[in-house]
Amino acid sequence: MITLNELSHPIVIAILALALFVYYRLVYAFIARKQVCCCGLGFWQQSLNLCICALPLLGLLGTIMGLLDAFVAMSYGETMGFGNSLTAGISDALFTTQLGLLLAVPAWILYSLVNRSLNEVQRHAS
Repeated sequence: MITLNELSHPIVIAILALALFVYYRLVYAFIARKQVCCCGLGFWQQSLNLCICALPLLGLLGTIMGLLDAFVAMSYGETMGFGNSLTAGISDALFTTQLGLLLAVPAWILYSLVNRSLNEVQRHAS
């Protein structure tokens, strides 16, 4: 179960904000793909690809931050118990990795579909 504390993590917020932007542009391009001049994917094509690639990297950054928190807790002598910093750090590490991958993989698939459809529309228009 996702808690409010996990959603308030800065990396989670960055992943969600970037994914919202990516999916907005991809869905808009998918809907307007027949109108080549309107969808504007050509302008965003390289940027969207980089943004999609950044999603799992942000998840990896969250993993590193969560593991650092866990190691700091271990250095203070905490043991594996419910609700302490050690388990919270491990939870953050796993959650950010999962979120980054979960949002990136469908975005890559949708990007590929939109890109292929846009290329077909441009080929038929020529």
